[in-house]
Amino acid sequence: MSQIFDKDLFQNQLSTRWVGRDFEYLTKVDSTNSYLKKFPAKQLKHGRVVIADNQEKGRGQHQKDWLTEPGENLTFTLALKPNRAEGLTLLTLSCALAVAKVLQHYCKKTVLLKWPNDIYVDQKKIGGILTECSFLGPKPEKVLIGIGVNINQEEFNASSVQEAVSLHQITGEKFIREEILANILNRIEQLYQCWVNRDSVVHKEISKSLIGFGDWIRLSVYDEIIEGRFKFLGVNEKGELLVLNEKLELNTYSHEQIRIITGSESISKVR
Repeated sequence: MSQIFDKDLFQNQLSTRWVGRDFEYLTKVDSTNSYLKKFPAKQLKHGRVVIADNQEKGRGQHQKDWLTEPGENLTFTLALKPNRAEGLTLLTLSCALAVAKVLQHYCKKTVLLKWPNDIYVDQKKIGGILTECSFLGPKPEKVLIGIGVNINQEEFNASSVQEAVSLHQITGEKFIREEILANILNRIEQLYQCWVNRDSVVHKEISKSLIGFGDWIRLSVYDEIIEGRFKFLGVNEKGELLVLNEKLELNTYSHEQIRIITGSESISKVR
């Protein structure tokens, strides 16, 4: 049976200075990203978090739905107001890395990132991120980072059962969502400061956590396969994808429409 989110328990576990200190809990909403998009930037505090127990129209990348059982998982959005536009992809990946590191602690398995912003365990998706930005001139006015993580869900519908997994399914245990959210936000605040400081540890840690890192892979852009194979070198300090082609020339890609195809993935599957 699903549990109502306990705000007091969550706040007792939170050790951040600013992330999640402005916090709102909703029992039901279309999506937390859509909810926060309605607020003018001047009304949003940097670090505000909105969580919903029932997200009826959750969205993933490329207009895909994010379907989640009410009260069993974590579906929330973090509002940020960074002072630069450069490296926003790296900021998204930093948040994904924070989630991965926390989940790894609980499931004792390797948790990896799938470019550009999914989180995987044993080749199944346990979480995902959707980042939406609005700009005032060249500077981001607000950055909304929507995060969905499968925690206690026991079953998934037929269309996603082969691809989705929850922390409960991996371990057989039930988890305290409030504790996990607090730990994720604690880690995000740490990595956000590293991102602000342009600390090289961020993109190096992200690179090592990306599926296919160090391997020869295939690439597709807008579902069209690029000819040849590429050595995947991870991401640089801007969050751009780095690969070596077969002539050992360095190529960089910055758009999210590019997809990495590893040896365990069928090329026909992406067409």
